[in-house]
Amino acid sequence: AMDRASTADLSDELGRLTKTYKRLSCHMKDSISSLNKQVFVDALTHVKNKGAFSVFLDDLQKELDSGNLQIKFAFGVFDCDNLKKINDKYGHDKGDVYLTTACRVICRVFQHSPIFRIGGDEFLMVLQGDDLLNREALTRQFRENMANISSTAENEWNQVHVSMGIAEYDPKLDHSVNDVMRRADEIMYENKRARKSTGSGSR
Repeated sequence: AMDRASTADLSDELGRLTKTYKRLSCHMKDSISSLNKQVFVDALTHVKNKGAFSVFLDDLQKELDSGNLQIKFAFGVFDCDNLKKINDKYGHDKGDVYLTTACRVICRVFQHSPIFRIGGDEFLMVLQGDDLLNREALTRQFRENMANISSTAENEWNQVHVSMGIAEYDPKLDHSVNDVMRRADEIMYENKRARKSTGSGSR
């Protein structure tokens, strides 16, 4: 009888341990998922961050290295004009508003493209599929949205002034994903210079 009781106790104990293990393992999965979100998501704008972009870039480079000739993509580089000026003049909380407003406009127009915040005032987008095909129309729409918001915003930090550059991957020109990014960056800086000279980069 004692043996039967001991076996029943042992079975109960194992049952309890199994339940505890399952519960711990669920908590662990949730914690890892939450950590991954923290590691790869920008806390301010909730788009993906520089760490996530590094992983994305490595995967894209592997695709190119594998000789995939079907791959089509473009990089869009966005740089928020006047962030330092807004931070200095109105404080960093207003600078944060300025950044999140710009990010929201980018995400709203380029809805099918992953967006990454890769620097304090810089965002990078990867255009593929429909967004790549329609990039000229989407670029026009982005500029219109930016102008509309800036002309109706009461405060300087609610305006959106963003310089942008888009470069499409060209196997004849680009040996790596970094080459495409460099070209997008150069186009963005040209755009920034042009906006400064016409005064559209700020008020």
